[in-house]
Amino acid sequence: MLKTPPLQTATATIETLCGRLQSTTLLEDRRAAVLGLRSFAKQYPASVASGSLRELIAVLRRDGVEGVGDVDTIRLVLETLLMLFNPDSNSPEASDEIAYFMADEFSMRQDNVTLLLSLLDPSSPYADYYSRLYSVQLLSAICAARPERLQECVLSAPLGVSRLVGTLDDGRDAVRNAGLLLLVDLTSGANEDLRKIVAFDDVFVKVFALIRAEGGLADAGVVAQDCLSLLANLIKGSASNQTMFRESGCVAQMIRLLQEGSPPEDLESAYVRQGREKAAWGLLQLLALFLEPGERISAQNQTSFFRAGAAQVLIGLAFSAELPPPIRTLALKDAAALIAANAPLQEAFAALQVETPQARTEKDKLSVQLNGTRSGPASARGSARPSAERPRTYIIEALLDLTLKQPQADGSLRAASCSVIQAYLTNHDRIKLHFLQRAIAGYTEHETAANVLITLLARDQDSASKGYASWVVSDLVYDSPDAKAVLAALKERVETEGEDVLTLIQALGSHLSTALQATEETLVAAYAGLITVLLWEFADGVDNLLAEGSGLLQALVTAINSGASNPVIAGFAAASLGTIYEFSTKDSPIPRRTLAPLLTQKLGRGKYLEALAQLRREPALRDFDVDGAAHGGLLSRAFVDLFLVEYSRLRKAIDKDPAFEVLPLSAAEGGVDRDVLDDLRQQLQTVKDALEHAQRDATASSQQHEQDRLSASKDLQTANAEIDRLRRINQAMQQGHEAELGKLAQQHESQRAQLSTVHQRTIEHSRQEAARQIETRLREQGAAAAQKIQEYERRLVELGNSHRSEQGKHVETVRQLEAITARHAELGTSERTLREQLNELNHQHGKMAREHQQLQTRSAQMEVELEKLRADGQMKQERITLLTAQLNDLREELKAREDELATERAGFEDLEKELEGAKAALSANSQPTEAAEKLAELEMRYREAQENEKSAKDEMESMLLVMSDIEAKRDAYRSKVKELGGDVTEDEEDAEDGEDEDDKDVD
Repeated sequence: MLKTPPLQTATATIETLCGRLQSTTLLEDRRAAVLGLRSFAKQYPASVASGSLRELIAVLRRDGVEGVGDVDTIRLVLETLLMLFNPDSNSPEASDEIAYFMADEFSMRQDNVTLLLSLLDPSSPYADYYSRLYSVQLLSAICAARPERLQECVLSAPLGVSRLVGTLDDGRDAVRNAGLLLLVDLTSGANEDLRKIVAFDDVFVKVFALIRAEGGLADAGVVAQDCLSLLANLIKGSASNQTMFRESGCVAQMIRLLQEGSPPEDLESAYVRQGREKAAWGLLQLLALFLEPGERISAQNQTSFFRAGAAQVLIGLAFSAELPPPIRTLALKDAAALIAANAPLQEAFAALQVETPQARTEKDKLSVQLNGTRSGPASARGSARPSAERPRTYIIEALLDLTLKQPQADGSLRAASCSVIQAYLTNHDRIKLHFLQRAIAGYTEHETAANVLITLLARDQDSASKGYASWVVSDLVYDSPDAKAVLAALKERVETEGEDVLTLIQALGSHLSTALQATEETLVAAYAGLITVLLWEFADGVDNLLAEGSGLLQALVTAINSGASNPVIAGFAAASLGTIYEFSTKDSPIPRRTLAPLLTQKLGRGKYLEALAQLRREPALRDFDVDGAAHGGLLSRAFVDLFLVEYSRLRKAIDKDPAFEVLPLSAAEGGVDRDVLDDLRQQLQTVKDALEHAQRDATASSQQHEQDRLSASKDLQTANAEIDRLRRINQAMQQGHEAELGKLAQQHESQRAQLSTVHQRTIEHSRQEAARQIETRLREQGAAAAQKIQEYERRLVELGNSHRSEQGKHVETVRQLEAITARHAELGTSERTLREQLNELNHQHGKMAREHQQLQTRSAQMEVELEKLRADGQMKQERITLLTAQLNDLREELKAREDELATERAGFEDLEKELEGAKAALSANSQPTEAAEKLAELEMRYREAQENEKSAKDEMESMLLVMSDIEAKRDAYRSKVKELGGDVTEDEEDAEDGEDEDDKDVD
């Protein structure tokens, strides 16, 4: 009875397959083993990975890239590896550690990553669809586990980055999209070198071409979003990549793509609309990366994008009512970054126009006012006939209208619109002045257009509009004494109307007092912040406010005392009160000596300091962000900068003696006592009179001294000139005498000595005469001139010594230079020799490399041929075994035939004997007929026996021929097997020897 075979477990099967994968030599067997492992990879990833991962990689290299290039085997191995990276979630062996283990196995060896990258080469014969797709997916899985290590391997691999970027050109969507995702993951947080190399491979042009091939921004969908993510990774924080982007002509392509973000006139499906909006959002985020404030390259990017028409496209998106508020808000933020702190762009930006979504009244069309520009009547710009087109208006007017007159609009959208106006004003004093003048003109003429001053002082405006207006006005007056003076002189109401006349500053104080009483936090932040910025280092403004400020002071003190209920209001009140006290004076309507008890007695130092500290601890102010992360969205940037910088000064203000006050427009914290100051002013006048008299006397003395000095200097120059003249005369006489002596030397030797004596006397007499004249002139100049001459001579000697020293150093330097030059020449000769040797070595290295490559190619071909010959030898070995079996059968048959032949020979001999006996009996017998018949019968049997023997011999000879043929083939096969490295067992050799002996016996 047969036994039931034992059940084989999955673990045992995997071990068997792993062992077969390691030991098998046939490609078909390895492929079968890989196929079996693939069936277990999803459910048993740990067992398969631990037992066969390295062998799978080896098979991929041996049977794939470096071997015969079997496409089926490559695909099976890659599929198995992908399954190991992504096992079944219900598998008992599923774990994240498997992915890390496999990623380490791949990334720790550079050649493994290079192997996968080589499969991406489109020119490779084995880089088919599945090989490229699975290779990219494997690299993505490795990147997810070990991104830094994979980045290093890709950088080190030859043409690694180029092959990855080349996947974007693949015509198959799956491969291209997988390559795109891999590049996004690989460049996310990558080092600068990798991002530069990726950008250098013309990736920007390829990305935009890919978006266009997918149908543009609206139809590209997820592909467009991935493309924008890749661009953002390459652009962020990389000045070189941003420059390459501009120089590649991609700015215009980006603007054209951004234009597609506007909603079309035709209806579109919700899916297409969502895809277009997401892509537009990503494109706006990408644009923001080019316009980072404070970056060195941002100014160039601003100019490049503005010239390409980015500003017009951005404001078109911002004022498109069909787009969602987040996209419109981001478009406005980009527009603000596009023109911020760039004077030419700020000026050009104001000339842009935009379509307004709302219709205007006829009155607005006839008179439209703008803080910065004025639009004339409609008839002045064109025909008076009503136009069917949507009205257009200048961008600043549209921004003011959106910021100040549309309370129903989204809060973040209005804040972004206000930030564009602030960017328009940033660091441009001329635009600020023009904007302020137009705002004041509109305020005084009671115009209906959006106006920051009208909004601030109106009673029926919403709190958000007032807050945004305070932003703009704070930027106008921040660090601008002229703007502060202009606003301080502005009146709120007309005196002829019989109303109280208030200045603008007093009106702001009244609104702040009302807001404090109503505890409206946003209004307090708007008015208190503006008043603090306006009155800082502006004593005249403080006096202006204090003229009608008693009610405001009481409201400020009350708000600070109740700080526990609302610390934000208390903090703003403390900042305003501290500013007022810091810059108040003895001559203020409410003097400092009156304000001091208000702070110290009714308020107290502790509450004042605590209110300031609580405001400073507020997250909205502490973590203030210009993009709108402010308290209620209404904290002014100017106030936050001022408060954080001058915080310590505000804290110290309450501790100052009221007798000391800050001088106007001074940044010093100390002050002066006004009582002492008045006495000092009287003393100063007396001192000034005495000082003027002393200065006149000193001036006269100085002029006389200067005349004496000039006279002495002139005499000294004259004496020096005379000395130089005499020296030149003496030198000329010496030269003439020497020439005369040279001519008469040969003929008048005796006369030469006499003439020389006479000449020496003449010279001595001339010298003495010159010395007497010089001494006379020098005595006339006085002892002071003589001392100066001696000093000049001493300096001349020192200069001569210094010159000789410098000349010696120069000689030494020239000698060192010559030595260095000679050494440089020697080094140049050595360099040329070494360069020639290096070129020769490079030539030899290239030659050896080519020979090495040829040898490697030939070795690979020989290995393939050897594998084929081994397979052929194995088949021939089997043929030898078959032939040996046939030979043994033939030998057994031959032996049986030989036995049969021997038996027949024995019968034949008996038959011969019987035939001889019959012949003898026939001769002796008397009855010949019967004997003759018997003899004839025997002869017939004898002939038959001879014929049978002949037939047996012929058959035996045929069998021997067949056996010899088989043995020859067997010997040939054995020789071939030995040549191929096969083994011939001893049993076969013994059998061969036995066969040879049998053959000898047969012979």
